[in-house]
Amino acid sequence: MLVVVLAASIALLAGFAAGRVRVRRSPSRRDAHSRLAAEAFPNGALLLFDRRLRHTFAAGRGLRTIGMTAREIEGRTVREAFSTEVWTVLEPAYRAALEGRESAFELPHGDRDHLHRVVPVRDRSGSIVAGMLVAQDITDRKTREHRLKEWASRDGLTGVWNRDRLVQELDRFLTEGRRRDDRAGSLLFVDLDGFKAVNDSRGHAAGDELLRQVAREIEMGVRSTDTVARLGGDEFAVLLPGAAAAQAERVAGKITAAVAAVWPSGLTGGASVGVTVLEPGDRTALDVLAAADRAMYAVKRSRRFRRAS
Repeated sequence: MLVVVLAASIALLAGFAAGRVRVRRSPSRRDAHSRLAAEAFPNGALLLFDRRLRHTFAAGRGLRTIGMTAREIEGRTVREAFSTEVWTVLEPAYRAALEGRESAFELPHGDRDHLHRVVPVRDRSGSIVAGMLVAQDITDRKTREHRLKEWASRDGLTGVWNRDRLVQELDRFLTEGRRRDDRAGSLLFVDLDGFKAVNDSRGHAAGDELLRQVAREIEMGVRSTDTVARLGGDEFAVLLPGAAAAQAERVAGKITAAVAAVWPSGLTGGASVGVTVLEPGDRTALDVLAAADRAMYAVKRSRRFRRAS
């Protein structure tokens, strides 16, 4: 429906600009109908401009989200009507439209995001007689898309990031490290020891609650800039940007103690935490995860040896 209304509005305004709307009405009546067309779609604004880049028409409910009125735009050039950060983007698009080229791009106005489409307006002979800007407020849509993307990146049980998001963050971190050749950091791999016994003796609800508690304890023990993720089952990982081996080992010790503190009474268990230091190189995120996994199993074997002895 929106596309149909928008197309009709554009057609009417284009005809108005090119002198194609040939009806027996006074200019003021014709202008009123053009404004009604511009008001027909929500959160949209339509602007016409001439070859001097001067706005000859402005209407639409979307003008409110831009933070301007038609009176503040009509009769003014793009440089006069808009702030520097806006007109420096619009002006090249306006000139391109007057040369016959269309463009589409996102541009913020204040705290609102807008999708802009700038197109040429032609008369019946095909000559370009004006240009037109259609701006649509897409802030709410982008907010929804961001939320959906974030939800898709979260572990449904614990609320921390999931494995896919951790791999993305690791890839980004490693790419920046290769580019700058100075990006240090560490990755922790956390595996819960004795978790199966919790499920078997206390039930899966108790196991799920323990996983949520562990996730909270890990988040409380690291910085807000660190990335905490649940890899699946009873495995977690923590990306520590800028942390060298000594700092990462201290964080691993804090996590081990925190997990022990929330472990169900009467049951043996805890966490084995492996540490791998990230250095500039050609390793992928999966390579780093595998290295951290091996480090974790080395810790687990060491703990079993100490208990046995």
